[in-house]
Amino acid sequence: MAPKKNKSKIEEKTVANMSTGWRKNKMSESLVKESENMGLLQSQGVIQWRAGEGEDYPMEGTLETVMFCDFVERGLALPLSEFFYKLLQFWGIQLHHLTPQSILHLSIFTHFCEAFLGILPLFHLFQHFFFLVPIPNATSPAVVGGCELVLQPETRGEYLAYDPAGKGAEWKKFWFHVGNFESPLPERIAGAPQIQESWSSKGPGGKQVEAILHVIATVKNKGVTGDHVVFSFVSRRVQPLQLRKHPAFRYEGKQDPTRMSPEPMSQSEVIKRCCKVLDNFDKSLTLPILFWAQNPPENAWVRVLKTMSSTCS
Repeated sequence: MAPKKNKSKIEEKTVANMSTGWRKNKMSESLVKESENMGLLQSQGVIQWRAGEGEDYPMEGTLETVMFCDFVERGLALPLSEFFYKLLQFWGIQLHHLTPQSILHLSIFTHFCEAFLGILPLFHLFQHFFFLVPIPNATSPAVVGGCELVLQPETRGEYLAYDPAGKGAEWKKFWFHVGNFESPLPERIAGAPQIQESWSSKGPGGKQVEAILHVIATVKNKGVTGDHVVFSFVSRRVQPLQLRKHPAFRYEGKQDPTRMSPEPMSQSEVIKRCCKVLDNFDKSLTLPILFWAQNPPENAWVRVLKTMSSTCS
């Protein structure tokens, strides 16, 4: 008769696997509450957040997941947008595998597409600019923050310029639990992200991507940078990576339901928040005319396509 496995040892091994790679939590209840008061996080009554200061690793309850303070500050809120959710599936990774810089890249890309270009974020356009790399290296990716979005070297000159802040590992200590209800994220699994071919997939390009690149070049020539994009979504008080009622090109103003707070924000506060996530932020920038409910993108794109058609004929 085969010997019975020691249940307690199996449970200890499971706990050890789930705790590996995490750092002792420094996220106090007051810090989570501060994010809520800043309008970066839904109220505790809605999202049922709870701090875990002093915990060595996350111990999620039923319908809970882990969130990082730095992710929230860079435009993330639950439930995840469909675009971001599908990217996680495509890459075969989980939320905690990414870094704050990756979240910022995703937020800027999403809001740039919606508010500045007047389109939904396009997967093949995203592949044209970004790919995923293991952190710190391919031999031993970290469990938390083990992969990071970076710009494709050959196309980065076609994209917006900006300088992400917050490089380092201190962010890994500031995590907390949130409710995982609508369109829930998969249950957290142990271990580092597994490198996939999809991480470096460049996409097929095509006429649609070419048309959008033409518009991006025009926008860039007007002096638009990533600083403008962050200033826009921070001042609008929207989290680009959240599943929202409508995209930014349908934004309705101060009473828009996609805002995290209806309260207006001073220019100085917007700049302060932008400086926290971007180094060398341009404090004197002026936003161009953006797409929103009263300036819909449909007519603009008709003009673009007509212009391109006449140029190519």
